[in-house]
Amino acid sequence: MVQQGRCLFASMQKDYGVVPDADHHACMVDLLGRAGHLEEALELVETMPLEPHGGVWGALLGACRLHGNPDIAEIAAKHLFELEPNSIGNYILLSNIYALAGRMEDVSRIRKLVRGKGMKKNPGCSWVEAKDGNIHEFYAGEMTHPKSKEIKKALEKLLDTLKREGYKPNLSSIVYDISDGEKEQVLKTHSEKLALSFGLLTTTAGSPIKIVKNLRVCEDCHLVMCGASRITKREIVLRDNMRFHHFRDGVCSCGNFW
Repeated sequence: MVQQGRCLFASMQKDYGVVPDADHHACMVDLLGRAGHLEEALELVETMPLEPHGGVWGALLGACRLHGNPDIAEIAAKHLFELEPNSIGNYILLSNIYALAGRMEDVSRIRKLVRGKGMKKNPGCSWVEAKDGNIHEFYAGEMTHPKSKEIKKALEKLLDTLKREGYKPNLSSIVYDISDGEKEQVLKTHSEKLALSFGLLTTTAGSPIKIVKNLRVCEDCHLVMCGASRITKREIVLRDNMRFHHFRDGVCSCGNFW
């Protein structure tokens, strides 16, 4: 697939006279990054005949998260900070990459930088469509919905079922200095999990569940959505601030890259 992509990219101008623009380069960086060719992806960006936009550097930063490369992530993030100075998501993503690499001093440095700029992360919020067509809203960490007890019970049951089949919570998105048990409890209150549980409770068995989230879905919630789609035989459609995710039979349309 990667070699085919390289050939098609090269043939654009050579065979068809089409000069690749920044979006074409972003697609190529995305392809190389997914496959783990981060050095080649960086070289492609740095040798572009035109100025890379945020989508190009963003594709590289996302690939660094997937493959755990904080060094190239720093390079990509530096450019994104200049191009998108008010996008807190880039800072959070770099901080998470540092955390996965065990570089907690760098995590603290990014947090101080964010605080110094007066930037604040928006609370996670998800919306899900109920059977009657009404939209219900859930915030991370809040259990204020009238059906909160039922939602929590249904979610615990779902997670227990997934654990019996091998699911292990992905704690990578929780960078606070707390125990793993506490991190797992935080993950249980992510807004998209609450929305999923509500959807399972209130919609017809076998029908699709449609969720929208204002932020990027975390790795653990993505993992749970995959598992839930398989064991409940449901299609789950989740729109986060990156893309649409279509979960079906334990697989997501994004190929676990977002």
